Amino acid sequence: MNVFDGLGTLTDPITSSTVAIGVFDGIHVGHQAIIKEAVADAHSHDRRAVVFTFDRHPAELLAPDRAPGYLATPEQRSQLIADLGVDDLVVAAFDRALAGLSPEEFVDHILHDKLGAKTIVVGVDFAFGRNRSGNVAYLEDAQRRYGYTLRPLKPVTVSGAPASSTRVRELLKSGAIDEAEQVLGHGYWLAGTVVEGQKLGRQLGYPTANLARTCRQVVPLDGIYAVWARLADGKTVAGACSVGDRPTIEGAGRSIETYLLDFDEDLYGQPIEIRFVKRLRAEEKFDSLDALKAQMAKDVEAARDALIPGGVLHDGKSTHTI
Repeated sequence: MNVFDGLGTLTDPITSSTVAIGVFDGIHVGHQAIIKEAVADAHSHDRRAVVFTFDRHPAELLAPDRAPGYLATPEQRSQLIADLGVDDLVVAAFDRALAGLSPEEFVDHILHDKLGAKTIVVGVDFAFGRNRSGNVAYLEDAQRRYGYTLRPLKPVTVSGAPASSTRVRELLKSGAIDEAEQVLGHGYWLAGTVVEGQKLGRQLGYPTANLARTCRQVVPLDGIYAVWARLADGKTVAGACSVGDRPTIEGAGRSIETYLLDFDEDLYGQPIEIRFVKRLRAEEKFDSLDALKAQMAKDVEAARDALIPGGVLHDGKSTHTI
């Protein structure tokens, strides 16, 4: 898949394509349906399958106080899109100039002139252009003028409710990991870098990898989780992760720290991704460090039982699909 980071990098216009348009945060099952429809249409007509999206959520520019957390890093989003068979990913900078385009300018300058759109695939609630004045009705009206076919898709439902990024965020923040991943249609991986912490876990006999997020990804509800950790070398390791304020230790502060099972390597400065599989319990304040240490031992075994049938890891890898 070709990735064009900014419209200016698309120096040679695409002459014929089917274009899927959207913010596509998280690439949930609804997004997947739109992109798959575009890929199928493009390849059946010998065209380029193009995804057109933005480098940030529009709210970051237009209403920063209401900007939602992300469900994927840019790199994760690109990989998820590539996995769907897309030929070209165009990531436009969502700036004042782009936000100020009229619907006609957006269709004329971008979809027609830059992308050569012959078919356009969007969700039925898609809105674009200055003050969100463009919509599916506008795109339908402009079809004959610009010579494209519009395919608006209805929302995909999961467990009787529409799939949406907002729904995934709410599920994650409530700790409903399984339901969130059903709406996503894939695992939720929180990405970051391993940074030095206060080494409290090491003092208790459970050294942890402290994650500093690389972007404003949504962090699940505070608590203790069974997780998979994906390391820079591609190895996937089981672990127990604590999210929250560490209330037993005064002044410890918030952290996302993971104890990796059967693992002893230096990860400082390295990228790491954490997939939350099961919430084991809520955060709790203990009367002593000994009581906390005893509970940590129980948490580690609970994570092992949740992730690894038989309780044995082989070479730090699992045969399970994650």
